[in-house]
Amino acid sequence: MTDAGNDWNNWKVDCPVYIVLDIPSPAAEKIQSFRKEFDPERSKLPVEITLTGSSGTGLVSQGQTVREIAEHLERAAKEIHPFYICFDKVERFPGTDIYFLKVKESPELLSAQKKISECGIRFDPSPYPFQAHCTIALRKEILCLRKQFDLLFIDFPKEPIRLDMLSVYAMKDANSCEILHKIALS
Repeated sequence: MTDAGNDWNNWKVDCPVYIVLDIPSPAAEKIQSFRKEFDPERSKLPVEITLTGSSGTGLVSQGQTVREIAEHLERAAKEIHPFYICFDKVERFPGTDIYFLKVKESPELLSAQKKISECGIRFDPSPYPFQAHCTIALRKEILCLRKQFDLLFIDFPKEPIRLDMLSVYAMKDANSCEILHKIALS
């Protein structure tokens, strides 16, 4: 167990909180470079695959303490072992300007997402089915056609990426986040 700081342990969730799998180096740096080009504001955020808080399972429900969340995650993480994923292609969520790297089908990732969503933490509902992805750009303004084309055909990491770290992030605003807790998968 790794706490970002004991100050967070008794803090009750009062903002968007996500549970994610961190993408390690060197893939993280490559994805960060795409963010710097296409969405500089997001380039400061960690590179990850969201397990809860986006699609499939909603945000962590408010009122729970970080300590409670961490205890549930510690138990769930014992059943999740490190695994590999590969990115498939760049896509855009319909009706949005959210561009992401779609993850190729991964039974291990689906299993991890299910175990986390059923581990005892309370979550808000999500209107969307789970879509394993890593966000590249979440644009406030529409990209010009040339930039859209460039983004859809970036040379993303194609090699298998080992996922072995769960993190809990709080986003008090759209351009920054606080690490509340980290757990290494074993």
